Amino acid sequence: MSLPTRLWSRRWLRVLTWILITLVTLWVLLAVVLKWTGQRRWQRLTQELESKNETLDFVKLQPPPVPNDQNLAAIDALNGIRLGPGDTPEAKAAETKRKRIEDAESLFRSAASQATQTIVPRGDPLGKALPPSIPDIIGQLEVSKLQLTKESDAAALRQAIEKHAPFITEITQAALTRTEVDYLPRWDQTPLPQPLFALPIPYCTTTNALGRLLQLHGIACAESGDPEAATADVVTLLRLAEGHLKEPLLICHLVGMVLHQNAASLTWLLLQKRALSDTQLRSLQTAFSRLEMPASLLQAMRGEMAFGADMAAHLEKNAAAYAMLKNMTENFRQSPFEAVFVKMIPSGFFTHAKVSLVQAEWDHLVHPLQHQSFKTALQSPGQAEDWLKSISLLKRPDLLLAKMALPAVSQVKLSSALAENTRRQALLACALERHFIQHGIYPASLDALEPVTLAGATKTAFDESPMHYLASTDGRYRLWHNGPDGKDDGGAVAKEKKSPGSSPSPRDPQYLGDWTWRYEPLKE
Repeated sequence: MSLPTRLWSRRWLRVLTWILITLVTLWVLLAVVLKWTGQRRWQRLTQELESKNETLDFVKLQPPPVPNDQNLAAIDALNGIRLGPGDTPEAKAAETKRKRIEDAESLFRSAASQATQTIVPRGDPLGKALPPSIPDIIGQLEVSKLQLTKESDAAALRQAIEKHAPFITEITQAALTRTEVDYLPRWDQTPLPQPLFALPIPYCTTTNALGRLLQLHGIACAESGDPEAATADVVTLLRLAEGHLKEPLLICHLVGMVLHQNAASLTWLLLQKRALSDTQLRSLQTAFSRLEMPASLLQAMRGEMAFGADMAAHLEKNAAAYAMLKNMTENFRQSPFEAVFVKMIPSGFFTHAKVSLVQAEWDHLVHPLQHQSFKTALQSPGQAEDWLKSISLLKRPDLLLAKMALPAVSQVKLSSALAENTRRQALLACALERHFIQHGIYPASLDALEPVTLAGATKTAFDESPMHYLASTDGRYRLWHNGPDGKDDGGAVAKEKKSPGSSPSPRDPQYLGDWTWRYEPLKE
C-alpha cells in the first residue's frame, strides 16, 4: 500500500481534509456574496449622492481657479508653497520659500505667543481684553540676535520684524490689490498620492507661521502709530484665511479659523485704540465679509467624505494598507497574526465598509450642515460621537472604518460656530466705530445702524438669533451671544462668573458664559 493510500486511510486526515475543503468553499462563497452585495450597495449610494449633486472626486471639490494677477498666492514669496517635498527643482524651490517664512517666524515665536496672552489666547475671542505690553513682548526675544534692547519700543520691534522677514512688506502690499488666494500648484495640476491620506500639506504649517508673524507685525504697527500698515496686516491675514477656508480639507478649515482669529484679535486692538479711519474700517468690513465659515466647514466635510471613499477603495485593492490606516488614527503596532488575518479578509468586506463609512459621513457630517448650517451647533452637540460610541463591531463589522475614521465633528462645529460669531461681531464692531466717527456717539441699538454703515453686515449671531448689544460703562459697548449654555449673562464670560463646573474655554460645551466682544478688561 502506497504512502498516500495509507495516509488517506487515516480517519483524522480525511476529516481534516474535508473541513479544510468546506472552509475554503465557505470562504469563496462568502467572498463572492460580499463582493456582489457590496457592489450593489455602493452603486445605490453613489446614485443617491449624484442625485443630490454630491461628488466623491476630491479634485472636483476644489474651488475654481483664479487669474494669477488676482491671486495673492501667485506672488514670488508664496508661489508654489503647496508643493510637497521632493527632488525636483520646483519642490526644492517651494521648500526654500517655506523655510524662509518658518525660520523668520521662529525668531519671533515667543514674542507672538506673549502678544496673544492678553488680547486673544488661542481659541478665545475675548482673552483678557487688554492691549499687549510691548516691553513684555520684547522681553521674550533674544534681543541681541535681533539688535533690540529692553528699552526698545514698538517701532524698533516693527523694524526688526521687517529686517528678518522682508517678505512681510511684499505680501501685505500685494494683498491690497490681489483679492483672491488660490494656493499653488493646484491639486488638479499636480499628481496626487495614493491613497489621498498621504497628501502632503506642508504649506499649512507655513501659512500658520506667517499668520503669527503678520499678527505681531500688526501689533507693532498699531502700537507705533501706523494703523494703515496694521490694517494691511489684517487684510492679508483674512486673505490667507479665505484661501484655506475654500479648500476641501478639514485641516485647511482649521488653519483658516486660526488665521481669522489672528485677524480678529488685531482688529480688536485697532478698534480699542479708535485708530482707524472710515475708509480703513470699510476695507476691514469688505475683507471680513468675504469669509464664509458654514460653507467652509461643509466643503471640508465633503472633502472628508471623498477622502473616506478613497481610503476604503484603497483597502479594497490592498488590505495590507489597513495597518497604515491604523497607524494614522491611533498608536498601533500590527502583530504578524493580524497581518496574515487582514490579508485573508475578502475585498467585498472593505466594499461594505466603504459604503458604511461614506453613508455615515453623509448622514453625520455633510447632510446636517447642508440643511442646518450652524443653527444646531449648540443644541445637539456630540450626536455623531454618541452614535460612534453606540456601535458594536460584533453586530456591525462593516462600520469598522467609520469608527476609525469619522472625525470629532461636534468639537469642530462648535469651534466653527464660535469663529463665525466672532466674524459677525468684528463686522458689527467696525460698523459701530463708523457710526461713532460720523455721530460722535454709539447708537442706542443696532437697529440705528444705517445700511451704508453696516456694509452688508448682519445684526444676528452665528445661529441667526439677534446679536445682543449694550453700551458699557467705559463709554464703549458689548456685543454677545448667549454661548453654549443658552443663558444670557449680559456679556459676562465664564472666567468672571466662576460658575462651578464651567470650562474656561468658550469652545467647550461646558463653558458657562457668553461669547462676547467688548473693551472692558476681564475681571478675574
